[in-house]
Amino acid sequence: MAATASTRRIFNLFADILEYPRPGLAETARACAALLAEANAEAVALLGEFAAFVAATPPGRLEEIYTAAFDLDATYYPYVSYHLLGESYTRSAFIVELKARYQVQGFDVENELPDHLVVILRFLAGCDDAALAAELIDDALRPALARMVGQEAAEDANPYRAVLQALHLALEPQAAGVVGVRQMQGARDHA
Repeated sequence: MAATASTRRIFNLFADILEYPRPGLAETARACAALLAEANAEAVALLGEFAAFVAATPPGRLEEIYTAAFDLDATYYPYVSYHLLGESYTRSAFIVELKARYQVQGFDVENELPDHLVVILRFLAGCDDAALAAELIDDALRPALARMVGQEAAEDANPYRAVLQALHLALEPQAAGVVGVRQMQGARDHA
């Protein structure tokens, strides 16, 4: 079973939110929250807070906040394998393997490393291989997000933390049916 249209939309919306800030960001966060509304009230609240912050923040300041979070703070470094493996040979091997899996699926990474959070979300939005998607979510994305929003970040007031928390909550097993993860795994297990 492939991911649903709603699932694909959720992954794409989170990717849009986590890209460098562009006009319409608050609306994008609200649209993502609306798709998650029935499944995860906490994720919806976090996205609502983020949308309100974005609406009240000048674009230049928002760009500074984004850069401080994802370029200057290792806590939110947007490369999944960094959070899982650190700077190591194993990380390099992970990146090469991930790129190879993308190529098999016809997914072009373009000018970014394949383990960038936005790239992974874009891949998941278009991935028809349920087993691969579930493996990527369970073995890479969820554990990396857990580290990004864990204890070190608990007191951080950066608004992008709320987005990462919302994504993590949306991918949790109890909410995963909404984003199709468990549905995809069920199809894999019965295949």
